[in-house]
Parts: sequence; C-alpha cells; structure tokens
Amino acid sequence: MSGPLFELSLLFAQGAQPAAGGNPLLSTLVTFLPIIILFYVLMILPKQQEEKKRKRMLDAVKKNDRVLTQAGIYGTVVSVNQDAGKVVVRIDDDKGVKVEFSKAAIVQVVDPAADKEKEKSKAAEAV
Repeated sequence: MSGPLFELSLLFAQGAQPAAGGNPLLSTLVTFLPIIILFYVLMILPKQQEEKKRKRMLDAVKKNDRVLTQAGIYGTVVSVNQDAGKVVVRIDDDKGVKVEFSKAAIVQVVDPAADKEKEKSKAAEAV
C-alpha cells in the first residue's frame, strides 16, 4: 500500500507518538491542528459567509421589491419597518391582499427581469 494518503497517515501516526522526553500534549496538538483548520475552512467559514450575504440581502429589502417567503408565497413589498423587523407584502394585486411578515421570513428577493426571461422561455417551449 503506497500513495500520498498512506504516507500522510504514516506521518500523522509518527507525530502522535511522543519522542523520548517530548511533550505528548504538543504532539497531539500538532496531529489534530490540521484537522481543526480543515474543519473550520470547510464547515464554519462558508456558513459565516452565507449568513453575512443573507443579512445584507435582508437589510437591502425595500418597497416594490418582489420577494419569496419561507412559506412559498411570492409578493411585492409594500412597506418595511426596520425597527420592528417586519415587512408588509402584497400577495394579490387584484384584491389588494396584504400580509405582514417578519423580515427573517424572506428567503429571496426575486429579480423581475429573470422572471420575465423564464416566462418567455417557457412560452417558447410550449409553442
């Protein structure tokens, strides 16, 4: 059995055993430090970046934005109350139905231009 992964495992196995008169705590730390760093880079850092992006999106919500809520309801923002963290969303233009949501319930701000492009492509496929 040879290869880079096998050699890496041997390196870690050798590093886990303290040298004569060495500090076993230090060798254990050296062994697990790359694993901790890898865990942080692969798991925690992307989640933090995603949360920052979501917070910026919610802070940028303004009147007349088209949004999608967690409940799957599409609507247009009528008003935003930054202090209370609430938005009023109009979900039916004909009847003027408005619903008040928490800002945290907004999943996505929908780009109207993208919606029109999707509708055009669906119409073209149907013909």
